[in-house]
Amino acid sequence: MVSFNNHNISKSHKIKPKRNNALILIICCLYFVQGIPIGLTFHAIPTLLKTLGLPLELISMVPLAGIFWAIKFLWAPFVENHWLKSVGRRKSWIIPMQLMMAATLTVLAMVKISEQTLMLVTLLLAVTSIVGSTQDIATDGLAADHSDKSDLGLVNAIQVSGIIIGMLLAGPFAMIAFEQAGYRVTLLLLAAITFTALIPVLLWQEPKVQHVTEKTKASLIKFFKTPRAVSTLILCSCATLCGVIIMALSKFILVDLSWSMSQVGMLTGVGHLVVMLVGCFVASHFIKRQGYRVTLLTGLKMVLFGGCLWIAIVENWLAGTWIVWGTAIIVGFGMGFVAVSTYTYSMRFSQQTMQPATNIAFFQGTQTFGEIIFSTAATSLAGVASYSVALGMGELIALLCLFALLKLRHYSHWHDAYC
Repeated sequence: MVSFNNHNISKSHKIKPKRNNALILIICCLYFVQGIPIGLTFHAIPTLLKTLGLPLELISMVPLAGIFWAIKFLWAPFVENHWLKSVGRRKSWIIPMQLMMAATLTVLAMVKISEQTLMLVTLLLAVTSIVGSTQDIATDGLAADHSDKSDLGLVNAIQVSGIIIGMLLAGPFAMIAFEQAGYRVTLLLLAAITFTALIPVLLWQEPKVQHVTEKTKASLIKFFKTPRAVSTLILCSCATLCGVIIMALSKFILVDLSWSMSQVGMLTGVGHLVVMLVGCFVASHFIKRQGYRVTLLTGLKMVLFGGCLWIAIVENWLAGTWIVWGTAIIVGFGMGFVAVSTYTYSMRFSQQTMQPATNIAFFQGTQTFGEIIFSTAATSLAGVASYSVALGMGELIALLCLFALLKLRHYSHWHDAYC
């Protein structure tokens, strides 16, 4: 039985959360590193392959290596239930996974990119995704174990922002570095950064916890037995879909409007991702004062408004560069609010259970899987019907989430503010 009271949590199992600067630094480093394989898999490597003249049918295989981020919940219970007592419950997984990531990036740097080596490159990227997602399971557990309730907004702002910064470094910035410094040097530099980010973890002494018993053993079945778990999962997973659909389609819309690749890259990099970073940290303070529900409502309203503006742009009701940039900023800022509020609530929800890492992995994996499916479906729908119809699908999902949140106004757990 899950409650937002700590009296039902086993004191021998649950570590009393404690805030310190070392923990914040560790979380910053770990979440930042997680963005590196994502940036390479979805942005830098596919773009490099395109510049080498490989057909899109082959290049489309590369992003499939990132599917492990969506299904990480399948092995999350194993990560939660097994560790080396001498090393620490979370460090036992974080250290080897991050070392494996650095080693795999080093091997990837030695591979000459070509059509002949495409399968090997995809396999190595898949390895980085597996170890990165496994490190993420342990990192989420670490954050849930040792973060105080009042710090969860900041922790999850760091989580979203750290991953985005890592994606920017290994995505757009890596593309520039490929031309300036070369592919091999760039990958070796990313491997060195990955290893360096592990140093704070190596220096940190993790508090010891008892080994699991049958009562405390993590499993996916226990997630579904947790009160409000399924309804919370559906809401948190659907809340981000409208923004994801807008971000997926906006690039194609701008290309059809005769924007250059550099203009599109600047808008998606700055107008969406950088503004989203700002929105994340504003949202972390907003949560502290208003709670999860109001923060998520605010973010959804901004994304909905931005979606309406994109429809107006597609239908030529609005035009102009400043309109497009303003729309992108509204969506990016709103997505920061949506991401941080859903991540913070799912972590707070999971923190009250005996398997926080497993439950967080289930929340985030389902959310990621839904984003992949719906962004693909929206792109296909835009091709078959129109951009407006595809954007309208995202608007409908956001409206349903708004309705659900309004129905939750009597539930205290969604009003949980940090007073």
